[in-house]
Amino acid sequence: MKPILSVKNLDISFVQDGVYFEAVNNISFQVNKGETVALVGESGSGKSVTALSTAALLGKAASVNGVVTIDGNTVDQKDERALQRLRGGQVSFIFQEPMTSLNPLHTIERQLSETILLHQNLNKDRLRQNCITLLEKVGITDIEFRLKAYPHQLSGGQRQRVMIAMAIANHPKILIADEPTTALDVTIQAQILNLLADLKKEFGMSMLFITHDLNIVRQIADRVCVMKAGKIVEQGITDSVFEKPKHEYTKKLLKAVSVSGPKPIPAHSEVILRSQDTRVWFPVHRGFLKRTIGHIKALNSATFDVKMGETLGIVGESGSGKSTIALALMRLIDFEGEINFDGKDIGLLKTWELRRMRSDMQIVFQDPFGSLSPRMTCAQIISEGLGVHQSESSHDTQLLVDDVMHEVGLDPAFKNRYPHEFSGGQRQRIAIARAMVLKPKIVILDEPTSALDRTVQFQIVKLLKGLQEKYGLAYVFISHDLAVIRAMSHRILVMKQGDIVENGYTEEVFRKPKEAYTRDLLSAANS
Repeated sequence: MKPILSVKNLDISFVQDGVYFEAVNNISFQVNKGETVALVGESGSGKSVTALSTAALLGKAASVNGVVTIDGNTVDQKDERALQRLRGGQVSFIFQEPMTSLNPLHTIERQLSETILLHQNLNKDRLRQNCITLLEKVGITDIEFRLKAYPHQLSGGQRQRVMIAMAIANHPKILIADEPTTALDVTIQAQILNLLADLKKEFGMSMLFITHDLNIVRQIADRVCVMKAGKIVEQGITDSVFEKPKHEYTKKLLKAVSVSGPKPIPAHSEVILRSQDTRVWFPVHRGFLKRTIGHIKALNSATFDVKMGETLGIVGESGSGKSTIALALMRLIDFEGEINFDGKDIGLLKTWELRRMRSDMQIVFQDPFGSLSPRMTCAQIISEGLGVHQSESSHDTQLLVDDVMHEVGLDPAFKNRYPHEFSGGQRQRIAIARAMVLKPKIVILDEPTSALDRTVQFQIVKLLKGLQEKYGLAYVFISHDLAVIRAMSHRILVMKQGDIVENGYTEEVFRKPKEAYTRDLLSAANS
């Protein structure tokens, strides 16, 4: 059988400031018609770089050697016309970070339309109907409103669905999915995986699936390639690799990684953060005069508190209001009600008072690439807060940067690299380091482990718990990963459509959930 995608003796290297770096070393694999092949491995193992090289998307900084063929045709890295026909036509991508991949200045309809018109000649009515059909296929609701929306008006999960719609718009022969369920909660994740399986069958597509989640690999992949440090150390039929792994690294990945729950907080711990009836409603405007015709009720009457040294976990589906809480707590969006931090009502603080407060209250965003300046080095990003809030000398600043990079598992030798030169998981560590370098009293973590493979996830969990015990930090930990939530949180809030439907101690909620929605979440996570 002729493979749809064939990669032979692929080498990929980069040269930065005279330093040679080998990202991929002599790998070979293929994807047959109608087959799903998974690339798995830790962050930085070369999975995404390999995928990007198949359609010559690495740019001029990369040196690519080897032979890549798609449907029997060799990919010429320098033939721009042929590459334009190839990209989005024969091969499509679902990228890991949808907020970065979508244009913030264009509506969803315009971006979907552009994708279609690059390869199909359709009139206005057929084009719009195609856009509607695509959004229906990926499970987007309220389609008329979503078509007019901009990416920032959608949740992380909804943006990922739009990316999937764009990827399948021209019925590609092979779909390359780079962590397509990273931003999704467990229930939506299952729906997306079923959707991809249905689309693959409907269009006769092949799929190269990149992920760090071994449970997903077992569900969807026919064959699996295990990568480590730029090499494929093992490949074969999925069941065989899972049941009888040959390489030690594969065995390590397959071992169940578990972390005990957090240590109890001291009995005398005081409340550092309190939310009382906090509400966030976004107005919906229509017409020439932009009259308000309704509201998107992102958050309804949220009441909770967080003590020093405590982790409050927040779980729920995409669009349930988790990230809205994070933005409100930092006063990055307008809200009604009262949010009290360290004895002060943040809604009443003046600008200079708010800036001073933020040195004690840091946030790590869900999308690390979108929150890191592409024009700043790793060291500049991490030290930026020190320049704003503290008066350290240049020498002291560099020492602090080196120390915090060590703490989050990054090599200080990489501090002069730029964000695009790091893997998704490494970028998330940079974002965590940027928050931790100021030694804040509370850190709001919005999906801080979503881009990381399972082994590194729990390394980060151990790191965060260690920092909490060392400095008495409080965390608001937002995640759709219930295993991570259980390992990190003393108490949890369960959210649905802007409402807190359950609030209690973590182990009590996991063992005896009171609400049907909580039981559904736990059931989906265990399936």
